[in-house]
Order: sequence, then C-alpha cells, then structure tokens
Amino acid sequence: MSHASYAAIYDAPVTARIGRIRAGVPATTAKEWLDLPELGRNATLKALDLAIATFNRKVKERGTLSPAESERVLGLARLVGQVESMVLEAGAPEGFDARAWLARWLQEPLPALGHARPLDFLNTMEGQRLVSDTLAKAISGAYA
Repeated sequence: MSHASYAAIYDAPVTARIGRIRAGVPATTAKEWLDLPELGRNATLKALDLAIATFNRKVKERGTLSPAESERVLGLARLVGQVESMVLEAGAPEGFDARAWLARWLQEPLPALGHARPLDFLNTMEGQRLVSDTLAKAISGAYA
C-alpha cells in the first residue's frame, strides 16, 4: 500500500484490518506507512514501542511484523487515514499532507489529554483509540 491508501485503511472493514494484523504486516510496508518525516522513523518506532534494530532487521530480511507489532503499526496508519478522511469530508485543501499534519499534531501537548502528547499514547490500542477520539473531537471543534 502506498501513502495514498491511508484512507482505505481507515475505511476498511474491521474484519479486514484484523486479518492483516493476524497475517502480519510486511516490514517493508510498515516502513512506508511509518514514513512521517516531520517526526522521524526512530521516534515513530519508539512511540509504537517497536525495537529499532529488530524493525530494521525485519525490513532488511523482508520479514513480517508480529501480530502485536502489526496492530500498533496499522493503528498509526489508520490515524493518518482518519485525518485524510476528515479533511476530504471538509473539502480537502490543495496539497494538504495528512502525514505531516498528524506528525506535528502528535507532538503537541493537549489539554484534553492532561497536557500529554498524543504521541505518548500510541504504544497501546487503548491509547490509539484515545488519540483517535481526541483527534475527531479536535477536528470537529469540540475542543476548540
């Protein structure tokens, strides 16, 4: 999948995402999904609680991530897709980069999260759900 398919991940049926998680995401695909230059791959891997050396080895060997690793990686890709989908619904501005926007937003302390950064919640699925809900409320203006 390319960067253009984040929205497809977000919009995919839950059962399809579960199937991808169980099968394991190819490390090379995960490397592409985690390409958030404004954040940096190492910071992204750290936020997802993925060992950098292990991840790089799996990429080099064209291996597959474990289901637990795949779930966290797919969850982050889904967050990018959530931003893409929300922006499309609102009438996407020309040249909007959901990856760049999300990378910046993840690093900002938020009052809605007790002044913690959304990035600090990405290592668990409950944390990712909290970030997704907070993102939806922030974009809808609930926290404006």
